[in-house]
Formats: sequence, C-alpha cells, structure tokens
Amino acid sequence: MLTAVESRTSSCVRIARNADYQSPSARGLFPAGEGAGYAGGIVSAAVDGVRAAEALIGIFASGGHDD
Repeated sequence: MLTAVESRTSSCVRIARNADYQSPSARGLFPAGEGAGYAGGIVSAAVDGVRAAEALIGIFASGGHDD
C-alpha cells in the first residue's frame, strides 16, 4: 500500500486503469482516489479505495495472482 499526504487541489491527470482497477502498464498497481484522478473529495476517494480493495480481494480469492 502506498499512502501520501492530502492535497487541497484535484488531480488534473488520470492514471489509466482497467475494469479490474489495475493499471494496464503496471500489473499489481491499483490507482485509486483523488491523487490518481478518480475522485473529487474525501467521500468519493474513500469509496473508490474500497472498490479498488474489493477488486484486489477478488483477484486473490480467485487465485489469479502471482506469489
């Protein structure tokens, strides 16, 4: 997990991600929240983080991960 300080501005860039919330160019990276360009406030960032976490759980639950 990577965390960072909260900023007071919205991201003008959106990091690409697939339908499974993973970055298409960096497998295992789940860009989420305001810094990645997918939210515009603390509540929507939290919801996006939960959805990304659920996608990660789904990948591990299905056995579709590399150890």
